[in-house]
Amino acid sequence: MTARHFIASLALTSCLGALPAVAQESSDSGLALGVRGAFGIPVGDSMTDTSMDNTFGSTVAPQVDLTYFFTRQLSLGGYFQYGFASGPNDDCVDGVKCKSKVMRFGIDLDYHFRPDGFVSPWVGVGVGYEIGTAETGEGATRIWGKLEGYDLGHAHFGVDLQLTRSIAVGPYISASVGQYTKFSASLGDLRADRDLTDDEKQIHVWIQPGVRVQFRL
Repeated sequence: MTARHFIASLALTSCLGALPAVAQESSDSGLALGVRGAFGIPVGDSMTDTSMDNTFGSTVAPQVDLTYFFTRQLSLGGYFQYGFASGPNDDCVDGVKCKSKVMRFGIDLDYHFRPDGFVSPWVGVGVGYEIGTAETGEGATRIWGKLEGYDLGHAHFGVDLQLTRSIAVGPYISASVGQYTKFSASLGDLRADRDLTDDEKQIHVWIQPGVRVQFRL
């Protein structure tokens, strides 16, 4: 056997030997579907002299997210959350109909520790967009308002219980920092839409403890 043939045989043997590892790494990548339920606690002001609690109140917020795992540890995905809010608390008195909601969507980058363990902690960061609406009264006395703006950044931490290699469930908590930049309001047939001034813009925070179930597809 010549030196050239020997080197070629050695290279082929090395490549074949590496195939199981490559196949294992490839099988660790893929999509995952997450379903969450969270309780949203607002902190701060939605606008100048207007607290988040009196604008929307707390929320019960289901969420779905679709995630791509590059490896079993690193994932990137998008989420959509629809929060049913308790309403603008100052206006929700007996005999007055009121309701509010907060929608949030964006992207998350997560890192999963010990993905092959039964207990697998994870952390993540992300950014997004937020739209909140509040409504009081009915008919000619109906007042409707909308605020929207950016989720400037959020972080979350959770612990998965790995029931199987494809199903995990566990608690988590998230904190997001946002700022509304646009305002809309209507009273009967009258409507106004505008951008908030720099003086009106305020920072608010959502604290959300919850539970997530994630299915690897």
